[in-house]
Amino acid sequence: MKKKFAIAVIVALGVAPFAVGVTGASAAPTKKAAVLVCAGKTKPKAIKAIGTAYNSILNGSLGLTAEQKTEFLQYAGGKKINQAFRDKFFSEFAKNAAAAATVTIAINRVKCTGKKTADVDFDLVIGGTDSGLAPGNASAVLDGKVWKFSAITMCDMWALADTSTLENEPCLTILTSG
Repeated sequence: MKKKFAIAVIVALGVAPFAVGVTGASAAPTKKAAVLVCAGKTKPKAIKAIGTAYNSILNGSLGLTAEQKTEFLQYAGGKKINQAFRDKFFSEFAKNAAAAATVTIAINRVKCTGKKTADVDFDLVIGGTDSGLAPGNASAVLDGKVWKFSAITMCDMWALADTSTLENEPCLTILTSG
């Protein structure tokens, strides 16, 4: 029973809303945001931004909407959108939002694998207890100027509940196109 609940939560997180979007326009000129690559002087800030992306996607206690979360999910928001992936995310979020609200995340380690890529080791915490469930190959990608939870990691999380996810669209295209 606990495992079924944990899997439902994982699926919910896959669709749960992400990050807080920018609202309103500012009349004052703004400083152009720096790209936080995972190297050199910006590496610590990049690692923090990766943590923000992962928390935005997986931490149900933040109360973010699916739309807010898409800003931190590769191919669900921004300039490069895979509509089928985005639709699946919204569908899964709607089905599992209540379960996802009980989940938090513990990030154990972020390892930069390139200037625009990183591996993330994390634990899903359900109701205050480590669930023991998380995909083995979690990653983050820099998409423009925003660090995002990778689409491949989301597909891997959905596959924890349904292994055929990786053999079907939209995940099949995402996995085979790199």
